[in-house]
Amino acid sequence: MRDFGYVATVTAVEAPTVLVLLVGIVLTATAGRRLPRRPRLLALSGLGVLLVTSALSLAWIVLMPRMFTADWGRSNFQLVNTAYGVVQGLAYPLGLGLVIAAVLTGRRAGDAQAGPWGGWPPGGPAPAPTGQPAPTPGWTADASAVPGAPGQWGGRSRPDGTGGAGQL
Repeated sequence: MRDFGYVATVTAVEAPTVLVLLVGIVLTATAGRRLPRRPRLLALSGLGVLLVTSALSLAWIVLMPRMFTADWGRSNFQLVNTAYGVVQGLAYPLGLGLVIAAVLTGRRAGDAQAGPWGGWPPGGPAPAPTGQPAPTPGWTADASAVPGAPGQWGGRSRPDGTGGAGQL
C-alpha cells in the first residue's frame, strides 16, 4: 500500500505538465488553417517530444526505488541512470527548441500592417488626415448631450437615464 501512495504522489506532481502538453497537442492539431502546416508540425513534434520526456521522467521516478530493492548492482544502476540523464538532457532542449521554432517559423516582416489598427479599411491604406479628428466609431453626437460627454447615452453617465452627467 505504501508503494501506491508513492506512485500516486509522483503522478499527481507530474499530472499538470502532462495535462498542459496534451491540451497543447490537441489545440495545435485542431488549429487547421489558423496555423500554417510547417509551424503546426514543428509544434506537434516539440510537444510530443516534451510529452515523451515527461512520461519517461514519471516512469524513472516510479521505477527507481524498485531498482534499489532488486539486486541490480551498482554498475548496472549507474549505467541506466547515466542513459536516463543523457536522454533527458537531450530530449527536453530538443522539444523546447521545436516549440520555439514553431513560434518563429513562417513569419515575415511584411505580414504586419502599419498603424495601430492595421490600416483602414482592413488591408487597405489609412484614411488621409483632414485636419479634424476623426469620429470614434460607435459614438455619435446628440443635440441634448452635455458638452464633452459621449453622445452614445445622450450625455448621461448611466444608460438607464436616471443620472445626469457626472452623477451615479
